[in-house]
Amino acid sequence: MELKINREMIPVTETILDDVQEQSVELDYVLPDYDPDIFRIIGCEMHPTIVSYTTASDRITYELRVDIRILYCGAGSTLLQCVSQQMMFSRSAELPRTAENPTLTLRPRITYSNCRAVSPRRLEARGAVSVQIRVTGDRRQEVIRDVFGMHVQLRKIPVEYAAQKRSAVKNITLSEEVELGAAKPPIRSIVRNNVRLVHQETSILAGKLIVKGDAEVQLLYTWQKDDGSGGMESMQFTLPYSQIVDMEQIDESYRSSAEAQVIRCDLKPSAEVLQCEIELRLCCTAIQTASVQLVTDAFSTCFPCQQTPVSVQIDMAPERVHSSMACSAVIRPGDRIPECIYDLQCQVRNINMQLLSDTNRIRVSGMLCCSLLAADAEGMPVLLEKEEAFEAYADPGTSVADAVLRAQVEPADCTYHLASDGTISVQANLLLHGALCPSARHVCLSDLEVDGENKLVRDGDYALKLYYGVEHEDVWDIAKRCHTSVDAIMEENELAEEQLANAGMLFIPIVH
Repeated sequence: MELKINREMIPVTETILDDVQEQSVELDYVLPDYDPDIFRIIGCEMHPTIVSYTTASDRITYELRVDIRILYCGAGSTLLQCVSQQMMFSRSAELPRTAENPTLTLRPRITYSNCRAVSPRRLEARGAVSVQIRVTGDRRQEVIRDVFGMHVQLRKIPVEYAAQKRSAVKNITLSEEVELGAAKPPIRSIVRNNVRLVHQETSILAGKLIVKGDAEVQLLYTWQKDDGSGGMESMQFTLPYSQIVDMEQIDESYRSSAEAQVIRCDLKPSAEVLQCEIELRLCCTAIQTASVQLVTDAFSTCFPCQQTPVSVQIDMAPERVHSSMACSAVIRPGDRIPECIYDLQCQVRNINMQLLSDTNRIRVSGMLCCSLLAADAEGMPVLLEKEEAFEAYADPGTSVADAVLRAQVEPADCTYHLASDGTISVQANLLLHGALCPSARHVCLSDLEVDGENKLVRDGDYALKLYYGVEHEDVWDIAKRCHTSVDAIMEENELAEEQLANAGMLFIPIVH
C-alpha cells in the first residue's frame, strides 16, 4: 500500500521590522522686517507628517515633514502673531530580510516641543519626533492537507486564511474656494488649522475600489481693522471626495478597506475668498479568503511514523473597527484667568491598546493633551495646556480572541465649559478606527514519513482492550496511544463528542 500525501502552499504572515526612530527638531529663526518684535511667547506647536516613502528589498526610506507654529505678541499689542515654518528630514531603516508583498506602516508622533526668544528678533524652537516603523510580509509555507494509505490517521482543524491580498496607494488633491461671507471679517493670518477625515467608506464595482469620505477643515485666524483693532475668528467647512482606485483582479468576493492620511493642507486667504488645497494619501487593501484543513497530528495504526511539525502564523480577513469613547480633563488656570476662549484642540499620546477576550472589549489608555487658546481680562492671548491620563473601553462589534489590533485613536470632537472661577472642563470624544485582524498560530505538519518495512509490535493478540479514561481527555490522544482510530472508539462506546465528559472505562477496539 502506497502512501499518498496531498500538500498545499499557504501564505503566512511574519513581522520583518518593528522599530521606533527618533528625530530631533531644531529651528533658529530670525523675524522678517515686517513682523513686530517679540514681547511675549504664547506657545509653540509642532505637527509631523510622513510625506512619502519607498520600500526596497533591503531597506525603507521615508520623508518626514514637521510643521512648526510659534505664537507670540508684540509690545503694546494683544494681536496674536504666528510664525510658520516647515522642516524636512530624510530617514531610512534597513530590513533584516526580504518578504513577499511587504506592508509598511509609519506613525509619527511629537515627543516634546518648546521654544524661547533669544532676542526680540530671533526665535529658537526645539523638539523631537518619534516614528513607529512596522513592516510585515508574506511567505509561502508548504503544509499537509491530506494523507492516504498506510493506515494513517489524521487530526485536522479548519482554518480560514487570507489567500489573496491586493494593496494600492493613491495620492489625491482636493481644491476648493470658500467664500468668507458677510458675517466673517477678512483673514489677516491663519493661527491654527486642522483637517479631520470622517465618514469614510469603500465599495467594489467592476473591478475597481471606490473610496468616499469627507475632509473637515477647521481653522482659527486673526483679523485687524484699519484703526488697529482686531481679534480672532474661527471657521469650518467640509470637502467631500470620491475616488476610483485601480486594484488588480478584485471583485465582490474581496473584503476592502481604506485608510486616508493627510499629507498637506495649504490655505491661501484673499480679501473675500479662502483658497484651500488638501493632499490625501489613500492606502487601500482588498483581501479574499479561502479555507483549508490543516493536519496537526498523524499516526499509523500499523507502522511507525516520523512527523515534521511547523509553526505558522495565519492571518484571516480583517474586520473593520470603528468605535467612539469619551474622556475628560480639567484645566485650572493660574493668575491669568481666561475671559473668552478662541479655540480648543485635543491630541492623544502614549496610547496603549489591550484586547480583553473575557469581556470582548478593547481597553485604551493614554494621555489626553488639551491645548486651549484664550484671552484674559486685558485681551492678552494665553495658551493653556493640560495632559490628563485616561482609560476607556471600546466595543469592536466582533470577537477579539486570537486577533491583532491595527488601529489608531484620534479625537473626533471636543467641547469645553468655562466656569466663573476660570476652571475649564473639557469633554473629548475619541475615535478608535482601524482593523481587527484575526490571527492565530498553529502547529501543523509539513512532512510525514511512514516506515512501511517494520510493523508495530503489539503486547498481545486481541481485538478489544479496556482503558480507563479521565475527565476531559481527548479521544484522539487515546486512539494514538492505543494505535487505533477515533471513529472506532466513538462508535464502540457511543460517544457524541471527541472529548470525554466524565471519567470512566472505555472499550478500545483494535483496527488494522
